[in-house]
Amino acid sequence: MVRTTETGSVPAVAGSERRLSGGMRALLYVGGGFVLAAGVQLWLLADRTDDVFAWTIRSELTAAWLGSFYWAAAVLALLSARERTWARARLGVPGVLAFVWLTLLATLLHLDLFHLDGPGLLAQAAAWVWLSVYVAEPPLLLWAFVAQLRAPGAEPPRPAPLPQPYRAALAVQATILIVLGAALFVAPRGVGDVWPWGLTELTGRAIAAWLIALGGLLAAIRWENERARIRLGLGLLFTLVLLQALALVRFGDEVAWSQVEAAVLVAFIASLLGTALAGWRMSTG
Repeated sequence: MVRTTETGSVPAVAGSERRLSGGMRALLYVGGGFVLAAGVQLWLLADRTDDVFAWTIRSELTAAWLGSFYWAAAVLALLSARERTWARARLGVPGVLAFVWLTLLATLLHLDLFHLDGPGLLAQAAAWVWLSVYVAEPPLLLWAFVAQLRAPGAEPPRPAPLPQPYRAALAVQATILIVLGAALFVAPRGVGDVWPWGLTELTGRAIAAWLIALGGLLAAIRWENERARIRLGLGLLFTLVLLQALALVRFGDEVAWSQVEAAVLVAFIASLLGTALAGWRMSTG
């Protein structure tokens, strides 16, 4: 039997949908645990990165901002690992693939800033764990992703596609994030000068990797085009917006609120909240 949707004809054979592989599930669990721990170091201990994190982040707002991304990613990764099928677990994987490769590159470019030789035992351990994870995870995740795509099973139908205006909004947001992230990664000093608070080259590239990953998630939601399969991505957006808003309140004295860039940043965060609310309403209605 073949069912026709607006995205084309797809097999609709009961029980034939591609399953989430054991390798991908394991990587989602391990990655989820790692980003959960990183979020604790960065968000809760933003003032102690020189003691507990892989490198020192002088700006507490930057540390908490990065921690927001890590904790939001943990929500998506750990919940995705619990899914039985690839179609319901894959939403964040393309963005994470871009993130881990970019973070590996940023790490290698600024390796001298990492606590590989100290200053304390905990910071040194964090640096070596960081380096080990980001050397191992990019090729492993790429291998698992390719193997998952080659696994047997049909692409499930899309009986409840997203409205075109919503998909258009996702495309705009994804494009902004990916373009901004790419520019910030390539030229962290120049682009970082217009950021609402001060960034170093390393923190600029770290944020850039997350912006590109978030853009990849929004693009994946648009591509998925199925209301029931976007909920985990919306959970990430809700978590991210909440934590970033709290970070801005907690460390708001670092923000140059008089600059138009600060207003633009807040407006974009609000737009992400709007995307999450609208998507949740559609996915549960």
